[in-house]
Amino acid sequence: MKKLITLLIVLWILPLWLFAQRSSEAGIFIGVSNYMGDLAPSPLAANETNLAFGGQYRYMFNPKVGLKGSATYGKLTGSDANVPLQNPASNVRRWEMKTGILEAALQAEWHPLGASRYNNAGVYQRQISPYLGAGLGLAFGSADVMVPKNDPTRFPESDAKSAFLVFPLTVGIRFDVTESLILAGEFSVRSTITDYLDGISKNGNPGANDHYMFGGISLLYLIEADFGASHRN
Repeated sequence: MKKLITLLIVLWILPLWLFAQRSSEAGIFIGVSNYMGDLAPSPLAANETNLAFGGQYRYMFNPKVGLKGSATYGKLTGSDANVPLQNPASNVRRWEMKTGILEAALQAEWHPLGASRYNNAGVYQRQISPYLGAGLGLAFGSADVMVPKNDPTRFPESDAKSAFLVFPLTVGIRFDVTESLILAGEFSVRSTITDYLDGISKNGNPGANDHYMFGGISLLYLIEADFGASHRN
């Protein structure tokens, strides 16, 4: 059974390498960050949107399949004042939190409308392509929870963590500005397996894990492209 699974994987990957029009690109990302957790409403509080930025590298095995690595930093904030209707006592509690989140992630991407950048005559063709991505990442952040001085609750909680495994899901669209410059816009939700992204769990809603998101644009430069002997850029 293991040999059969290995063979199927090889048969799937091999065409990507043998018949691919491979390319690689790298650039910068700038956008916004936000979060869903114990000090945020559902789906999110617009007034807690903060700046995010980072770098990206994408390797395209062919026009439809890619692999993206990214390093992103964003600020996350939250407050009881955002959820007065869901929790009337929150007006009295007045808890707030802030944290910086540094994430490294790797995502597999599918570009369903992806096509060759060059036609059979070797002439460049501008591309516009939506895409979907999913993957795995590691995020680091230590939330600072701010409570009134007379609040009897003590922070940080004993089980609080500063490193988190995350699962990014991304939807985006990319298009060529020039033959060598690519602009991409994307929105991505990061699912976590912890309730301590905001530093609160036992004193909040321990039954629901926290999430955070990035959204913005990337400007990428085409570093290298291999389109076969007759179609190199």
